[in-house]
Amino acid sequence: MNAIVPITPTNNVEAYRASTDAADLCKEIVVASAMEIQKRKYVKVEGWQAIAVAHGCVASARDVENVDGGVRAIGEVRRMSDGALIAQAEGFVGEDEPTWYGGTIRKWKWGEKRGERVWYEEELPKRPDYAIRAMAQTRAISRACRSAFAHVVVMMNAGLSTTPAEEVPLDGFGDDEAVRNVSPAPEPTPPAKVDPSVDWRKLDDEMDACKTQAALHAWNKFREKEIKALPKARFDALGEKFADLLAKLPDQAPAAELSADDVPEFS
Repeated sequence: MNAIVPITPTNNVEAYRASTDAADLCKEIVVASAMEIQKRKYVKVEGWQAIAVAHGCVASARDVENVDGGVRAIGEVRRMSDGALIAQAEGFVGEDEPTWYGGTIRKWKWGEKRGERVWYEEELPKRPDYAIRAMAQTRAISRACRSAFAHVVVMMNAGLSTTPAEEVPLDGFGDDEAVRNVSPAPEPTPPAKVDPSVDWRKLDDEMDACKTQAALHAWNKFREKEIKALPKARFDALGEKFADLLAKLPDQAPAAELSADDVPEFS
């Protein structure tokens, strides 16, 4: 289907078929323009507008005004053929949003110890009034389109959330979700049969010689046999040091396939 599918008064079966055709028509642009936040994808305003156009509709905003607590705008979806109102919704930017009105936000970063989160405060400036008013209109348009076409996003079966992207905080809807989606730092493989001949001091020195995360991962791979043969106490100590070094070394992702060239020259 390569033509616009206009919304017209008809029976439920034809309406459902029209939405299915529209989903196929605009899926590419909706998916391509989606925003990923904390491992979830959200539809941006251009995606919602594409869905509206695919149905023969146009979305717009009106009545932007300052109200108690922020700025509000009204979004509308109208049919192109006769201007009939299909959906309407409110977009709002609140004074309690530091991203727009400025203020102190609480953020975290990974600490030196494995799994440690270090909290700190960051002061944000107030954004210009035009930017706040523009965001209120953008949210209004996305919200109006969502109220009319949320089912179309589901029909696309592309793993998209129906929450408009402009309404989602940059760090998602909670720190817990962010933490769940962060992969833990790799550790040396658990010990197996102990081999007293393994020189743990040599392994320790080799680990100190690694200057990047890639080198450290490569060392862990190529010394796996010796690491597994250490006594439990030595193994645990080496594992703690591994995690500490991984947090401090330059952030360089390990290659999918490693070779001996990735590791310093060990004797």
